[in-house]
Parts: sequence; C-alpha cells; structure tokens
Amino acid sequence: MTEPEIVTAIKNMSAKFTVKRDHITDYVLDHRQVSAYAAFYLPTNIPKLHFLLSKLPEDILEDFKNRPFIDMGAGPGTFSLGYKMLMNIGNHVEMIAVDTAQIMLDQATKLMNGFFPGSKFQTVRKYSEKKSNSILFFGHSINEMGIDKAQDQIMTIDPEYVMWIEPGTSEFFHDIKKLRTQILESYDVIYPCPGNAGCPSDWCHQVLRTSHDQSIERLSQMVSLDRKILPMVAHVYRKKQKAAVDNGPVTIRFMTETKFSFEYEVCMQNENGDNRNVVIEIQKKQLSKIDSKAFKNADVGERLNFEIEKQIQEKLRVKLKREE
Repeated sequence: MTEPEIVTAIKNMSAKFTVKRDHITDYVLDHRQVSAYAAFYLPTNIPKLHFLLSKLPEDILEDFKNRPFIDMGAGPGTFSLGYKMLMNIGNHVEMIAVDTAQIMLDQATKLMNGFFPGSKFQTVRKYSEKKSNSILFFGHSINEMGIDKAQDQIMTIDPEYVMWIEPGTSEFFHDIKKLRTQILESYDVIYPCPGNAGCPSDWCHQVLRTSHDQSIERLSQMVSLDRKILPMVAHVYRKKQKAAVDNGPVTIRFMTETKFSFEYEVCMQNENGDNRNVVIEIQKKQLSKIDSKAFKNADVGERLNFEIEKQIQEKLRVKLKREE
C-alpha cells in the first residue's frame, strides 16, 4: 500500500471507532484495511502493554513467564506480539490468539512467525475451554464484546490472571467498574487499585505519555491522531489469595503545580481498608531537579510510596519514601 492509501484507510477506521460504532467490524473484511490497521495501531498500542507490565511487582512478572497467554479479541496479534517481546518468554510458552475475524488471525500468524519463528502460537475463532493456569488478556475487546460476554469468558476459562487494556473514556469506565465488582468475588486486584474494596471514582484511567518512531509520528500527523498521549483503563487481577490486599497509593489525576509543590489526586486505602480518593501535596524541596522534571511529565497511574506529614484542610502533605 502507498502512504496515501494507508492514510485513507486509517482515517476511515478511526471514524468507525468513534462516530460510527455500528460499523466497527467493517474494517476486518479487507486485507488492505487490516494491513493499514496493523501498520499504525500495532506499534502505538504495544507501549500501553509495556506501561502496564512496568507497574507490576517482580514476583508477579516472574510468575507470568511460564503461563499460557490467551489473547481474547487479538486482532492482528498486537498484544500477543508485544507480550512475547516484552516478557522475553521462550518458544515453549503456549500463546493462543482468539478473534472472530479469520483475516485478523492470518495477519497475527504472519507477524508472529516473522518476528518469532518457532513460537508455540496458535489462532482460533472461538475459545471455550477451561485453562486455570493461564493469563487471560483483553486488548480493546471488552468494549466491543460487552462486559457480559467478557464475564462469561472469564468464568469459562477460569484463568489464574485476568488482564485488560481498554479505552480510557469515562463512558467505558462505568461499564468496566461493573465488571470489576463481579470478578472481585473470585479475584484480587493487583493493579491499579490499592485494594479490593469498592471503587470511589467516577472516572479512573491511566495516561501514558510516550513517543514513537519518526515514520509513525509522520502518519499520526497526516491522519490527525495523537498517539503520544494514550489514555487507557488497564487492570490486572489474580485468583484470590489468603493474605489481605494492600497495593499502595496510585495517582489518578494531576491537579496542579505551584511554586513550592506538586499536587496529585491519588487513590489509597484508609484505616478501615476502604479505597478513597485524596489530594496529596509533594513539596519540591524534597525533590532533586531530576525528580522535579520527572513529576512534571509523570504518567497517570504511577504507584507512590509516601508517609503522611500533616493534613492541610482537604489535602494531605506527604513525604516520599525512597527505595533502598
């Protein structure tokens, strides 16, 4: 495909993803559309997975390495390819890409075999087997199949882990909040929530700020789609453990920068184990110049480790704890 042809295809798909949602499946019927989709959205979506994996504890990532990976609604294999690359897993690990569109699965197979020949990778149109030792991943697919079908898949497969990366819109968050409530009967939350208690937010999402290869930046400009700031709803759950869950505070919104401080809204547990949203103040005098620059450009969804110094009206002044 020529560059103008790719640009036209991407613009058409973007319209279907937004104002023409009733035509969202049309793009999977044409090889050229799938090629254009993969050329633009695959390299700009994989950083979202890197973002999510970077927020998980080392023991969880280590536990991932030998577990089967089921990519539900895999499309052209974006997140299967990203997971294989980012986790550096061996060819012995079973990977299953599930999508109703065979043309998407054909593209996924071509990409996986091209980059990682010999991988234990298979594609299927439907998956309804129990696989309790697996990781079940949804990548921009719950918003298409709906939370009821997603819940059915979780119950049927009964995986050890459930992960998803979905659109970071306020409308979708209300749906995913319902799914969160349902699966917490059998799972513990690993990310982003501090604990398993109810969600206090009307809109909680993560925001990745990134950059891409010059060829992708050029395409982004030509199709007028910003892929440097990537909002998402990214969650990870694990089968319930006996220990109580306390994952620590996570940033959910940047509030303001003053001459002396940064202010963030964070979600954290209170003394009763309930999740609550509070505004914290981090004084600049405790930060190095490098740290201050990092806070100016920080992603939404970062874990923070701090102790409370004092409460000032509705805000908490905190002191960051340094990792040893």
